[in-house]
Amino acid sequence: MKKLVLPVLLFATASAFAQFEEGFESYAAGDFICVESAMFDPWPGGTAGSDWDATVSTDYASEGVNSLKIEAQAVAGGPMDIVMNVSQTEGNWSLDWNMLVPDGNSAYFNVQGTDVAGAGTDSWQCNFFVGSDGSCIADGPWGMSDPSAVPLGEWFNVRYVVDLDQGLFKMWVDGEELFQAPYNGNFSSINFYALGDGQTIGLYYLDEITLAESDVDLVGVEDVAAEPFGFAPNPTAGTLSLQGVSESQDLLVLDLMGREVLRLPVEVGQQSVALDIPDGIYLFGPENGTGLRKLVVRR
Repeated sequence: MKKLVLPVLLFATASAFAQFEEGFESYAAGDFICVESAMFDPWPGGTAGSDWDATVSTDYASEGVNSLKIEAQAVAGGPMDIVMNVSQTEGNWSLDWNMLVPDGNSAYFNVQGTDVAGAGTDSWQCNFFVGSDGSCIADGPWGMSDPSAVPLGEWFNVRYVVDLDQGLFKMWVDGEELFQAPYNGNFSSINFYALGDGQTIGLYYLDEITLAESDVDLVGVEDVAAEPFGFAPNPTAGTLSLQGVSESQDLLVLDLMGREVLRLPVEVGQQSVALDIPDGIYLFGPENGTGLRKLVVRR
């Protein structure tokens, strides 16, 4: 029977703040989290208690003795693929957790804006990649963040503030602001997928997850500019919807070493392309480099 993480109500003079917290200390090592906790489900199409599910581990912990282990079985990623249910449709929310990527490994997760994960173009609001060298970057329909880095083999903090009323969100990594961007859809879930950088095994640990009403005001709406070129969904099963194709040009698919894998001529206003390439992680965008960002192909 799944354990419920009950909301904790913190009453102030004029308002109440609801939150949930999860440190994985109430579970035993080896427990499948989608079986035990109502907070987590397999990615649609997966099965709780199977290879899709993640397990509680005593390998590392930022507090206590337990954390949640996300581990791929191959460099290509998967099959472990879970969603943590945030389930917010309005308001201003703060979600943070601690994360550890061991030396020699890489990591990936994304923020979902649709209530059924992967169900539409608003699904992937943000993808976050950590390379085996500690480099990290975030991208989404809004564009790509500046490169940053995390300390491999050490715990670091990830934080999102999502203001659904304004349609804005911001991400921090260990207190460093990574980006602020437009947000579409609900704050539905976080997808922790066992995907790496295409060269090393995706492996990471999660601990001390907290969701609370946010007191951070995201301002400067007029300063948040979307990239003129965009595509979705990301990850994709092979077909991409395009936006901002303002001229006839070539779109390029590059491997992570910058080598050309595929060249796709497109016309002004073209709204979709099909990618006949193997599953993996690529760079995708116009030949001139504007809007070039990471693309995950996953079937």
